[in-house]
Amino acid sequence: MTQSNDTVISYYADRQVSAQWRGTLAAIAAELFENVGVEPARGFLRQTGLRLAASSPLGTTETLEGFQVAANQALAAMDWGLVALSDAGEAVMIRHEAGPWRISEDASGAWPAAFAALLEGLYTGWLRAQGAGEVLAARIDLEASEQAVVLRFAKAA
Repeated sequence: MTQSNDTVISYYADRQVSAQWRGTLAAIAAELFENVGVEPARGFLRQTGLRLAASSPLGTTETLEGFQVAANQALAAMDWGLVALSDAGEAVMIRHEAGPWRISEDASGAWPAAFAALLEGLYTGWLRAQGAGEVLAARIDLEASEQAVVLRFAKAA
Protein backbone atom coordinates (compact mmCIF):
# COMPACT_ATOMS: atom_id res chain seq x y z
CA MET A 1 0.00 0.00 0.00
CA THR A 2 1.32 3.47 -0.86
CA GLN A 3 0.85 6.68 1.07
CA SER A 4 -1.04 9.63 -0.39
CA ASN A 5 0.99 12.61 -1.52
CA ASP A 6 -0.55 14.70 1.30
CA THR A 7 0.53 12.14 3.88
CA VAL A 8 4.11 12.17 2.59
CA ILE A 9 4.20 16.00 2.46
CA SER A 10 2.80 16.18 5.98
CA TYR A 11 5.43 13.70 7.21
CA TYR A 12 8.32 15.76 5.81
CA ALA A 13 6.77 19.09 6.86
CA ASP A 14 6.53 17.95 10.48
CA ARG A 15 10.23 17.11 10.43
CA GLN A 16 11.43 20.31 8.78
CA VAL A 17 10.87 22.37 11.92
CA SER A 18 12.30 20.83 15.07
CA ALA A 19 9.64 19.56 17.48
CA GLN A 20 11.05 21.75 20.24
CA TRP A 21 10.31 24.89 18.16
CA ARG A 22 7.03 24.14 16.34
CA GLY A 23 4.68 25.13 19.16
CA THR A 24 6.83 28.12 20.11
CA LEU A 25 6.97 29.52 16.56
CA ALA A 26 3.24 29.00 16.08
CA ALA A 27 2.48 30.77 19.37
CA ILE A 28 4.81 33.70 18.61
CA ALA A 29 3.25 34.18 15.17
CA ALA A 30 -0.29 34.05 16.55
CA GLU A 31 0.50 36.48 19.37
CA LEU A 32 2.20 38.95 17.05
CA PHE A 33 -0.67 39.04 14.55
CA GLU A 34 -3.40 39.08 17.21
CA ASN A 35 -1.86 41.55 19.67
CA VAL A 36 0.03 44.09 17.61
CA GLY A 37 -1.91 43.79 14.36
CA VAL A 38 -1.13 42.42 10.92
CA GLU A 39 0.98 45.27 9.50
CA PRO A 40 3.08 45.92 12.63
CA ALA A 41 3.69 42.16 12.94
CA ARG A 42 4.71 41.90 9.29
CA GLY A 43 7.01 44.90 9.74
CA PHE A 44 8.67 43.33 12.77
CA LEU A 45 9.15 40.04 10.92
CA ARG A 46 10.54 41.83 7.84
CA GLN A 47 13.08 43.57 10.09
CA THR A 48 13.95 40.17 11.56
CA GLY A 49 14.51 38.89 8.01
CA LEU A 50 16.77 41.87 7.27
CA ARG A 51 18.78 41.02 10.39
CA LEU A 52 19.05 37.39 9.22
CA ALA A 53 20.32 38.57 5.83
CA ALA A 54 22.96 40.72 7.50
CA SER A 55 24.07 37.86 9.75
CA SER A 56 24.29 35.38 6.86
CA PRO A 57 25.52 37.45 3.90
CA LEU A 58 25.90 35.99 0.45
CA GLY A 59 29.09 36.53 -1.48
CA THR A 60 29.06 39.08 -4.28
CA THR A 61 27.29 37.77 -7.35
CA GLU A 62 27.28 39.22 -10.85
CA THR A 63 24.12 37.67 -12.28
CA LEU A 64 20.64 36.68 -11.19
CA GLU A 65 21.63 33.05 -11.75
CA GLY A 66 24.69 33.49 -9.52
CA PHE A 67 22.53 35.07 -6.83
CA GLN A 68 20.11 32.14 -7.04
CA VAL A 69 22.95 29.64 -6.57
CA ALA A 70 24.34 31.57 -3.57
CA ALA A 71 20.87 31.98 -2.03
CA ASN A 72 20.11 28.29 -2.43
CA GLN A 73 23.38 27.39 -0.71
CA ALA A 74 22.53 29.65 2.23
CA LEU A 75 18.94 28.37 2.38
CA ALA A 76 20.18 24.77 2.36
CA ALA A 77 22.43 25.52 5.33
CA MET A 78 19.37 26.83 7.21
CA ASP A 79 17.10 24.02 5.95
CA TRP A 80 14.75 26.72 4.68
CA GLY A 81 13.88 25.33 1.24
CA LEU A 82 14.97 26.61 -2.13
CA VAL A 83 14.43 29.55 -4.43
CA ALA A 84 13.97 30.18 -8.14
CA LEU A 85 14.33 33.71 -9.50
CA SER A 86 13.15 35.21 -12.76
CA ASP A 87 13.50 38.61 -14.39
CA ALA A 88 10.06 40.15 -14.93
CA GLY A 89 11.31 43.41 -16.44
CA GLU A 90 10.48 45.95 -13.73
CA ALA A 91 10.80 43.34 -10.97
CA VAL A 92 12.54 40.16 -9.97
CA MET A 93 10.10 37.39 -9.15
CA ILE A 94 11.17 35.18 -6.25
CA ARG A 95 9.55 31.76 -5.89
CA HIS A 96 10.49 30.16 -2.58
CA GLU A 97 9.53 26.50 -2.24
CA ALA A 98 9.84 23.76 0.37
CA GLY A 99 10.14 26.24 3.21
CA PRO A 100 9.28 25.46 6.81
CA TRP A 101 5.86 27.10 6.74
CA ARG A 102 3.76 24.13 7.69
CA ILE A 103 3.63 23.60 11.44
CA SER A 104 1.05 21.14 12.75
CA GLU A 105 0.76 23.07 16.05
CA ASP A 106 -0.25 26.25 14.18
CA ALA A 107 -3.97 26.23 15.01
CA SER A 108 -4.35 29.94 14.16
CA GLY A 109 -2.76 29.55 10.73
CA ALA A 110 -0.48 32.55 11.35
CA TRP A 111 2.87 30.85 10.72
CA PRO A 112 2.80 30.82 6.87
CA ALA A 113 2.21 34.60 6.81
CA ALA A 114 4.91 35.08 9.46
CA PHE A 115 7.42 33.05 7.47
CA ALA A 116 6.52 34.93 4.27
CA ALA A 117 7.26 38.23 6.04
CA LEU A 118 10.61 36.84 7.24
CA LEU A 119 11.39 35.94 3.63
CA GLU A 120 10.48 39.46 2.48
CA GLY A 121 13.14 40.83 4.80
CA LEU A 122 15.69 38.13 4.01
CA TYR A 123 15.53 38.58 0.23
CA THR A 124 15.37 42.38 0.54
CA GLY A 125 18.54 42.33 2.63
CA TRP A 126 20.37 39.93 0.38
CA LEU A 127 19.46 41.78 -2.83
CA ARG A 128 20.23 45.21 -1.38
CA ALA A 129 23.63 43.91 -0.31
CA GLN A 130 24.24 43.06 -3.97
CA GLY A 131 23.73 46.74 -4.81
CA ALA A 132 20.01 46.79 -5.61
CA GLY A 133 19.38 50.02 -3.71
CA GLU A 134 17.32 51.04 -0.70
CA VAL A 135 14.13 51.90 -2.64
CA LEU A 136 13.66 48.29 -3.72
CA ALA A 137 12.03 45.68 -1.50
CA ALA A 138 10.64 42.16 -1.70
CA ARG A 139 6.91 41.93 -1.01
CA ILE A 140 4.56 39.02 -1.22
CA ASP A 141 2.99 38.80 -4.67
CA LEU A 142 0.67 35.88 -4.07
CA GLU A 143 -0.72 34.35 -0.92
CA ALA A 144 1.60 32.04 0.96
CA SER A 145 0.62 28.40 0.52
CA GLU A 146 1.90 25.00 1.49
CA GLN A 147 3.73 24.80 -1.84
CA ALA A 148 5.42 28.18 -2.32
CA VAL A 149 5.71 31.82 -1.41
CA VAL A 150 5.98 34.16 -4.40
CA LEU A 151 7.62 37.51 -3.79
CA ARG A 152 8.12 40.49 -6.09
CA PHE A 153 11.36 42.46 -5.64
CA ALA A 154 10.68 45.94 -7.04
CA LYS A 155 10.33 49.58 -6.08
CA ALA A 156 8.63 49.68 -2.70
CA ALA A 157 5.17 51.19 -2.70
